[in-house]
Amino acid sequence: MLYKNKSKLVGILHYISFFTGLAIMLTVFLPYMIITEKFLAKKKRSYYWRKMAAWIVKSVLFLHEIDVKIKNPNNFALDESVIYAPNHGSELDGFIMLSIIGPKAVLFTMPFDHFPGLLKFWLKRMNTIAVLRDAVDIANSQDALSPKKAIAQSIKMLEDGHSLIIFPEGHIENYHELHYFHTGTARISLGSQLPTVPVGIANTDKIIPENHIMWPGTITVTFGKKMYPIKEKLSLTEFNPDNVRILRTLLEKAVVNLLPSRYLPKYYFSQNKHIGLFVDIDNTVYDGYSQQDLIKYLLWLHKIKARDAFKIFYWLYLEKAGRLRHTDLMKKALWVLHGWDVGELHHEIHKTFDEKLIKNINYGLLPMLKDHTEAGHKLIFVSEIIHPLAKEFQHLFQGKASLDTLMEQKTHHYTGKVTRLCYCQEKANLLQHFAHKNNIDLRNSYALADSAADAPFLEKVGNVMVVKPGDELRRKAKHYRWKILEDVS
Repeated sequence: MLYKNKSKLVGILHYISFFTGLAIMLTVFLPYMIITEKFLAKKKRSYYWRKMAAWIVKSVLFLHEIDVKIKNPNNFALDESVIYAPNHGSELDGFIMLSIIGPKAVLFTMPFDHFPGLLKFWLKRMNTIAVLRDAVDIANSQDALSPKKAIAQSIKMLEDGHSLIIFPEGHIENYHELHYFHTGTARISLGSQLPTVPVGIANTDKIIPENHIMWPGTITVTFGKKMYPIKEKLSLTEFNPDNVRILRTLLEKAVVNLLPSRYLPKYYFSQNKHIGLFVDIDNTVYDGYSQQDLIKYLLWLHKIKARDAFKIFYWLYLEKAGRLRHTDLMKKALWVLHGWDVGELHHEIHKTFDEKLIKNINYGLLPMLKDHTEAGHKLIFVSEIIHPLAKEFQHLFQGKASLDTLMEQKTHHYTGKVTRLCYCQEKANLLQHFAHKNNIDLRNSYALADSAADAPFLEKVGNVMVVKPGDELRRKAKHYRWKILEDVS
């Protein structure tokens, strides 16, 4: 760990002090800003708020001994309208960029719902552009623009003489590895016909080595050379897909060249196209137990009988008390689906997933899964949940396949009998069979799960990550040197 020779408590206190200090200064200056902005023309007010925010950020960074070292300052010019595209290694990055570029630059961020109330208020006053990044954002957030509207507003801001600070990854690098670059930055550059300046922000992984830990130190911000867009535009928000891909790829390579190699995922330069990412669902990509939540919602909709639902929760109690085996629990619980029309159940599951379950996705893992699929890796879900529910996760994450629990069907109805329970050793058997059939290199593949019952399939794969593991799996993870992910929210 980076704080091996330091007190973890001091790191926590330093982190709290930084963000408390920032909150205090934002609060202290808030009444002053609200009153004094009334004396300014409306179009100048957001500039005024950004100017004060930049000063506050510089002050808090200075007071907490966080230095910002700028490399290649000649590559940016404060009097020009350009798009600044840095990597996103920590929650400090937006503050750092604003403190360097100053009030002329407008921030492009995730939905406002993700920010604390005070910071959200300031960001809105600063004319920050917030975007809905994906289906999970759409389900959970309301205070943001659709991608097309956000791109159009960004282009307008640039045409009005502002600069733009946008993070092409769209997410913070939770594990200090670069994420896939989305196409939004390229689209804005093509739409505005203005250059993009690639930016590499390094050493934030040493300033904030883990969640809620912070140390004094130096952050290096390296500015690359301007990248000019191809002179072609179909409309304000529609562009030639080939040009978008080319510009996105060039930008990613430019930022990679500005960063130390430790920021690149292990597979970044790999040409191996036979790699799989095998992922458990419950308590891994989903926060909780998706099948239990499905039953609760169907009960609320009066789609299943109350006595059947109460039976399931009683059996769950017996399992926790050690009086019912997990395999017996699953077979008993799934019996309540006997008699359901196949199409009707699939429809209700799809509806429930879109309305309720999608809100419980562990958002911190979404960019990681996207990274692997964009790298050409096959994403395969390995879960004990029933097939139609597992398919919803497969569709959301654009997975290749789902190895899951199957139920017997007769005359287009479910009989309630389980024909395959994807649990424990059966997961390992299914994974091995799938890998052999699809020519997947398990030694160089990846796996992600949360439970000790998943150990048999995890042991088949070369690169393993475990999510908030219990004591038994944690011991095994430390023994095999598997990566432990403590926060995936």
